[in-house]
Amino acid sequence: MTSLRNDDWPTVYFSILNWNQKDLTIECLDSLVRLDYPDYEIIVVDNGSQEDEAAVIRKLFSSVTVLENERNLGFAEGNNVAIRYALSEGADYVMLLNNDTVVDPQMLKRLVEAAKSDDQIAITGPKIYYFDEPRIIWSAGGILKRLGMPAMLGLDEVDRGQHDVLKEVDWVTGCALLIKSAVIRQIGLIDARYFYGGFDDSDWCSRARKAGFKVFYAPAAFLWHKIKPKRQALSPRYVYLMTRNQLLFLRNSGARLSTILFVILTRNLWTVCAWSIRKQHKEKRFLRRVVLRGVFDFLVGRFGEPPADL
Repeated sequence: MTSLRNDDWPTVYFSILNWNQKDLTIECLDSLVRLDYPDYEIIVVDNGSQEDEAAVIRKLFSSVTVLENERNLGFAEGNNVAIRYALSEGADYVMLLNNDTVVDPQMLKRLVEAAKSDDQIAITGPKIYYFDEPRIIWSAGGILKRLGMPAMLGLDEVDRGQHDVLKEVDWVTGCALLIKSAVIRQIGLIDARYFYGGFDDSDWCSRARKAGFKVFYAPAAFLWHKIKPKRQALSPRYVYLMTRNQLLFLRNSGARLSTILFVILTRNLWTVCAWSIRKQHKEKRFLRRVVLRGVFDFLVGRFGEPPADL
């Protein structure tokens, strides 16, 4: 890949959400200020934190733009707040980045090089490792499987170089996603109905691909993610959002009503039955009503923030 000249580097605006996690956000920002890249800005959107965490971040990082939401708008609309600001400021690219990440100093440079290598590349994403297990891969891009369902490539694999090829993929995770501003203006912002919990990123990537653009995984760029999947899997809010958002993604992707009903019957309702009768799923039985609530809310068109009782 040809390196860019100093005057070829586009302006990149980072979008980072903070919600009652200022310590994680500060560690992320500490890594970002060490990036080997000549032209980038950082936006932190405080998504209605209970304490005045925005003031702490402003004090520690005077060069960071901190925007404050009065309440938690979720991942999708929270990032949209930063994206609108970045576009108004003339950003060439916007990069979504989770606040629970630590980035390699070369990450942004490698992502931009990949994006600039082909005018049709709209979105690029890095290789992502677990923070606690720094040679175990969490993401090497993503594919859409049967019925259009997203799946992560490289998940939980030891990195032996098997995912070291720059390649086109179906989607990359919103944990770390670089997108050209011109593409955002063409396909629109992230669908705020997802709120959080997955599928918002694969939806955005799918819309870019439907518009004729490409999504690429760039393994020379990498970072580490402080994620705990097993803990997340037992969260009622997470299970609810994954259930509801999965069905919304299928509908947005153009799936027929018969296909959506097939998924509800064979996945959602079967999951509830399996959790009811199989001993190995005993600890998940309290989540049965959550799955049913997710299906019901999709059917009646109730999206956005999850119910307060979850």
